[in-house]
Amino acid sequence: MHSCNRHPSSGCHQCSPGALRHWSKLDPVHAQALHRISSEQQCAAGDWIFSAGSPCTGLYCVADGIVGQRLLHPNGADVLLEIAYPGDLVGAPAFLRSGLHRTSAEALTDVRLCRLPALEVRRLIAEYPSLYPPLVKVCLDALDASQDCMLQAAAMSNRDRLLQLLRRLLEHCGKRDGSGRLEARLPVSREDIAGMLGVRQETLSRLLKRLSDEHEIEISGRHCQLLARTSAAAPRRPLTNCDATQPVGF
Repeated sequence: MHSCNRHPSSGCHQCSPGALRHWSKLDPVHAQALHRISSEQQCAAGDWIFSAGSPCTGLYCVADGIVGQRLLHPNGADVLLEIAYPGDLVGAPAFLRSGLHRTSAEALTDVRLCRLPALEVRRLIAEYPSLYPPLVKVCLDALDASQDCMLQAAAMSNRDRLLQLLRRLLEHCGKRDGSGRLEARLPVSREDIAGMLGVRQETLSRLLKRLSDEHEIEISGRHCQLLARTSAAAPRRPLTNCDATQPVGF
């Protein structure tokens, strides 16, 4: 096994997204024990990390790229519930339940993951019983963060929630043009965006037109550009996950 973040001496504290808000809270003894069983997993855009109904084989922390978590609705619709960005934990509920995944996890871009095999984690817990409470806390903190962001989003207008989502996607997937504006081909479809916001596609079209008329964005198909300039030196924001307004299922 080798370090997911290529910083074997310092682990999660020096991972590329920065000090990861969940794992970096572990004390050095526990962090080193988990580090010994961690490995890097690379996935190309469109690859499935795990599927709904499959047994939990590991915990995943996103080091680079973004991961979409999907749920199949009883009516047959495939709904994008949430997007996991660098620093976010994926697969925690199934791990805590020792059960099956309720959702599927898809690489929306090329991604690099830190994987902790479930069997190895449970073996470590048997070896280090004191690891169990902080490990559970890491998983619960990740879920609490998503719920806190859903509460925050509930107070925002559809227009503001859409702009926030587009900004976050472009910050992670976009490149700057000659004017310093972020632009990218969105890694998610308009149908997915409408599902995340809980609006009809016709409503989404009106919201996109409104943002375009307000000179916030320029969009054609999946190509999107933020017209409001942002500082090239501004850091990415891996410490929040406030894009989803739907219940988190993982």
